[in-house]
Amino acid sequence: MTVQAQRVSIVIPCRNEESRLPRTLAALGQFIARVSYPVEVLIVVEPGQDGTADLARWMEEQNPAFRAVIQPVQRGKGFAVKTGMLAASGDIVFFMDADLSVPLRCVEEFLPCFNQADVVFGSRRHPQSVIGQSQPFFRVASGRAFNLALRICGVTRFRDTQCGFKAFRAEAAQAVFSRLTVDGFGFDVEALAWADGLGYRLLERPVEWNDAPGTKVRALSDGSRAFFEAVLAARRARAENI
Repeated sequence: MTVQAQRVSIVIPCRNEESRLPRTLAALGQFIARVSYPVEVLIVVEPGQDGTADLARWMEEQNPAFRAVIQPVQRGKGFAVKTGMLAASGDIVFFMDADLSVPLRCVEEFLPCFNQADVVFGSRRHPQSVIGQSQPFFRVASGRAFNLALRICGVTRFRDTQCGFKAFRAEAAQAVFSRLTVDGFGFDVEALAWADGLGYRLLERPVEWNDAPGTKVRALSDGSRAFFEAVLAARRARAENI
């Protein structure tokens, strides 16, 4: 069976996404109808102050390809992604941001890469990436500083760990996310550290990326916390695999 013919799962973590989610759900529905392989979408909703959970339940009722996973407590994006990745039934499991900053056509571009890799992740710093709508200067600068600090600390060798578009073979997803300890925004770093430490083949890929307004990430406070969480978690992962 070719990679393209296997079942694909897409995990979408959400919190307070009532304004952006309808467009994303419509795009996902059109994508599922167009491709030749089976796709499931897990909408993982953390408690918030709007109707995101109701939208997820409504979509589940409208389309059997969608599953609403409603979290009882708010623990963070990392925990939401972990929940979805462990619940997914696909042979290849993606997670991506609710704003679809990376277009869905990149799913099809990533799938052939699994002939040579177990984990394929988007990088906005890849020389072949196309940045349409860039983030504000301060967010770009803080993101680059975050990654540079990670590399200086020996935590990662990759130039962009935080792009919210990553895909795992099912076996790798289960092995990596069952070990994840970071509930917040630093989870990407820990996930890649575990994948690397467990011997999975990692491939950094170019993406098309467009900034969407309405981010929940606070560059200074969330970035600082994510950095220290990521450093500690990645070092634990490395120590357990030595």
